Amino acid sequence: MKIAITGKGGVGKTTIAAGLARYLAKEGFKVIAIDADPDANLASALGIDPEEALSITPLARMSELIAERTGATPGTLGGFFKLNPKVDDIPDRFSIDANGVKLLVLGTIEKGGSGCICPESTLLKALLKHVIVRRNEAVILDMEAGIEH
Repeated sequence: MKIAITGKGGVGKTTIAAGLARYLAKEGFKVIAIDADPDANLASALGIDPEEALSITPLARMSELIAERTGATPGTLGGFFKLNPKVDDIPDRFSIDANGVKLLVLGTIEKGGSGCICPESTLLKALLKHVIVRRNEAVILDMEAGIEH
């Protein structure tokens, strides 16, 4: 199953996403949790040590990977990029394990006016389309506040 936790800011999306991910892992599911909120706090909510959380490289900071997979340079304005990039290796290569939950972090743009996060979001959307979940697997997304994505 694939579940996206969305809604306005401050309503507990991260808490619900972390609780659901941990519960499903405890019940024997293989869980991928994706922090797609620019104000990333899912690692903390999953109980990951703050030092280890700092070691997570968000997908948005993997400029070479994004350029290689989407054909677009992150942070640029306009332009074209692939809508179906290769993503099958991303969960295993770039996640960390938190008590049976594989955590991926999307990240955010570093400063205002630095461009669009569209290539990064496209990579995430392709990952979600590519990931085929079986009965004992789940993908939980902690989304940004609002309804845009």
